[in-house]
Amino acid sequence: MLFKLIKLLSFAISSTILFYLIIIKIENINSIITTPITTINYNHHNNHNSNNTFSNTKNKMKSWRNMAIDLIKEEQAREEYRNNNFTISDGKNEEQSATVVETPLYTKLKRQYSRYYRFKVKDTINHQYLMNYFIQTEFDKETMDFIMETPRWNFVSNAANWIMSWMYTKTDIMGFIGKGNMMCLSTYQYKQILKINRTLPTIKFDDEDDDEDPLKVYYDSLLDIGAGCGSTTLYMKPLFKNVTATEASKGMIYSLNKKGIDSVFCLDLETCDQLKDKQFDVVSCLNVLDRCEKPISLLNTIKNFLKPNGKLILAVVFPFNPYVEFGGIDNSPLETINLDQETLSEYVDSFNKQVFIPNNFEIVSFTVGPYISEGDALYQNYVLTDVIFVLKVKKEENSNKISNNLMSCD
Repeated sequence: MLFKLIKLLSFAISSTILFYLIIIKIENINSIITTPITTINYNHHNNHNSNNTFSNTKNKMKSWRNMAIDLIKEEQAREEYRNNNFTISDGKNEEQSATVVETPLYTKLKRQYSRYYRFKVKDTINHQYLMNYFIQTEFDKETMDFIMETPRWNFVSNAANWIMSWMYTKTDIMGFIGKGNMMCLSTYQYKQILKINRTLPTIKFDDEDDDEDPLKVYYDSLLDIGAGCGSTTLYMKPLFKNVTATEASKGMIYSLNKKGIDSVFCLDLETCDQLKDKQFDVVSCLNVLDRCEKPISLLNTIKNFLKPNGKLILAVVFPFNPYVEFGGIDNSPLETINLDQETLSEYVDSFNKQVFIPNNFEIVSFTVGPYISEGDALYQNYVLTDVIFVLKVKKEENSNKISNNLMSCD
């Protein structure tokens, strides 16, 4: 009944917006050209000045007009993108040559996002060893697709959010209305950091119902912890036969199920009966560590869900700024992680020495890239710098040797 009411209200609001757009006198509508999608770092957005807002009452109607024009431009950009089929060389099939045709919009976005993929070592004495683990990734078509096809928050979704806020949390609402879309890496980039193309053969699981079309994957099982709406999980899903996602939000569970992802409502991994005694080839924990009240305990709990020689994909935002929405003390975690993070290389080195090694984890590989989320009325997307690690559990005696060797370098 509630969803029917929301749909009815959304239809009414959409009709009002459509009517408003029709009566707006947009001069020279045919001269509106496609413009690149605007992106901005959260850190800049949190400190935006009045020039970046629509708070000026005098220009309020002008702002609504500009927003309507922006929406039209974005839809035109999407249509042009969909209609222009082009191939991007990303190394997926080196044997098969392909004609590379990059649209001006793709080229410009690739240049704009390139800074998020950069990793440089300034302290060559203490940090040079990190280059042995670094995997260079770059802007690709899947990233472009996410930017172009992910709708931002608009008047309708904001209205639904306001109505549902009387009954649900913000996270639940995003799940129910199909929001909260984010992206860390593309499927091909996950293959890169897992070193699939180099060392891991394809595993074939023959389906009894269709012997002519066996399911070709690289791992048997994935557990995605704190999967959110499932948008990031979908990029990993093609690499696994079985995928399970956990969430502490019923709204996000609804979104995961809608996307066809097996989900488990879980407030605490240690007490989750549905996951009891289960182990996985890979466990992913993407941008969750800075949002939970006990990040170190979570890392150690994850070990229990890894098969022997299993891998953990861990994504953390740079810089590390913990904020606990539920739990903790005054939105601060109960377990603190002290990191040196003046530079990105210092941040990675500090995570390794202060978090991974003391807890018996070893870096297999890592990369850096954009952590992209859907936008709002101001910006099409928001972007942060993300560091994505692939870790494995190290035996304690070997971990002590590694720790002593690294500490001797300081």
